[in-house]
Amino acid sequence: MKVLIVDDEEDVRDSIRLLIDWDELQITTILEASDGSSAMALIQSEKPEIIFTDMKMPNVDGMELLQWIETEAPRTKTIVISGYDDYTYIRKTMKHGGLDYLLKPINRGELLESLRNAVKSWHQEEEERRLDIKKNVEINQTKNIYWDKVLSKIVSQPGYYRTVEGELGGDFGWSTVRECQLAILLTDPLPRIILQKFGKNLDLLYFLMTNICNEIIGSRRNGYAFKHTDPNYGIVLLNMGDNSELYRKLNEMNDAFLHILGARFYFACSTNEAFPDKIHIGFEKALQTARSISFLRGNAWVYHYSDANRSGEKRVELADYSDRISIAVYSGNIHQIEASIGKWMQAVSQLQAVTWDHLKYWRYEFELLRNHLLQYKDYPVHERGGQMPHVFPIDQNGRLSLEEWRKEWTEEFGRIAGILKNSQHKEYNVIYQVKQFIDVNYKQNLSLQDIASRFFISREYVSRRFKQEFGINISEYMEKVRIDNAKILLSNEKYMISTIAEMVGYQDGRYFSKIFGKLTGKTPREYRKKNGLE
Repeated sequence: MKVLIVDDEEDVRDSIRLLIDWDELQITTILEASDGSSAMALIQSEKPEIIFTDMKMPNVDGMELLQWIETEAPRTKTIVISGYDDYTYIRKTMKHGGLDYLLKPINRGELLESLRNAVKSWHQEEEERRLDIKKNVEINQTKNIYWDKVLSKIVSQPGYYRTVEGELGGDFGWSTVRECQLAILLTDPLPRIILQKFGKNLDLLYFLMTNICNEIIGSRRNGYAFKHTDPNYGIVLLNMGDNSELYRKLNEMNDAFLHILGARFYFACSTNEAFPDKIHIGFEKALQTARSISFLRGNAWVYHYSDANRSGEKRVELADYSDRISIAVYSGNIHQIEASIGKWMQAVSQLQAVTWDHLKYWRYEFELLRNHLLQYKDYPVHERGGQMPHVFPIDQNGRLSLEEWRKEWTEEFGRIAGILKNSQHKEYNVIYQVKQFIDVNYKQNLSLQDIASRFFISREYVSRRFKQEFGINISEYMEKVRIDNAKILLSNEKYMISTIAEMVGYQDGRYFSKIFGKLTGKTPREYRKKNGLE
């Protein structure tokens, strides 16, 4: 915090300096000025929070300074220290925002009390400003989310615009618009450089991208960019302005993306359509255009509906190669795995285009194959690391790198082979037998001694090894299994909550509710209601 002392008498400035323990009030900088004119320059450059000022000074006096502060630095707290006990001065001090009027000679107690009040007042107002800013940000974010939902329905559902036309009027001013053009900004798959920066915070990425788009679009009257609520559709731009300017604006957006984010993105545009009745047709045309863009041999960033390739090339399916890949994975031989992935990549490379739809379908097929290979393989969470290659390696130029893709899939399926090999040993591990026993007999009142005796091992050993292997105590795991089964049973409304408690091994319904709340954050009744089961 900074304080400015304004007085043409040096000894007065020195007295104020010496009378106050500035550190106590967390005031770090003390500035001085001998008249109002030099004070104004300091206020503009240093922005002090609190100002002490005299009234009678050469050049610009205290009254003129107070009037200037009221206009130019209204958040500043001012305290007048004057040798004149004049009601007119006092009244004008209060009128122009002064907090206090102290008389010379300076009384230390009055000076400290006045300064403390000024510091307190400034902090209170600063906190109020901070809360107001936070509230406005939250309101704007909530409003943006609301418009995302509304506009997503407008472009996807014929006739929906008419149901919200009144709401849109004030914020967007589209009542006189008769035509619009849509563009889809493809955000799936994302370039690798973007994933490295925003992979764990995609909401921030979309926030930045829509803000960049809307800054370039300008007035909402000209259009608006929003995140479609269906994650498959990325960011949608509505262009209500001059259609001849759209191409320039899209390229300007891409220049901004490259400068700020490090990569450019594809845009898929529709034709002009009647607004609002044909806006859904424009969206369908933009989608059709997006589905025609090739990530393998793309040669432009902005595509128009007239450019869309609608020939419908035959799909190459990963399922046709999954048996070969599975056999290689089960063999555990990395060279066989590499060869099987190579066959798949060879088929992909022979396609004329690798489109949006191709990548989405292959991602789905990859997840099915991966889950099939790992089904029933119960392995610790820490072994599930590694980068999932379902995010395709897209470079800054929007191209899919088949070589990187082949390398990543070879590494991933090699990792899966390692998991399968490890799981074969673990199936005979007594700790996994203990876990399977609990999974089947969780309803019983099992003690640690019961479990240890059944498997002819010590309590200490089974307790320690179970925690090492699964990262959770046996008692905690048993509670988790019971509650997980209780969640399933809660979906059946014919069972009373007290009955469900007994079915999963709790004789005391209140204790069941306590454990359920501890693990889920909700009571059984709240859980049933939240999930639409009641």
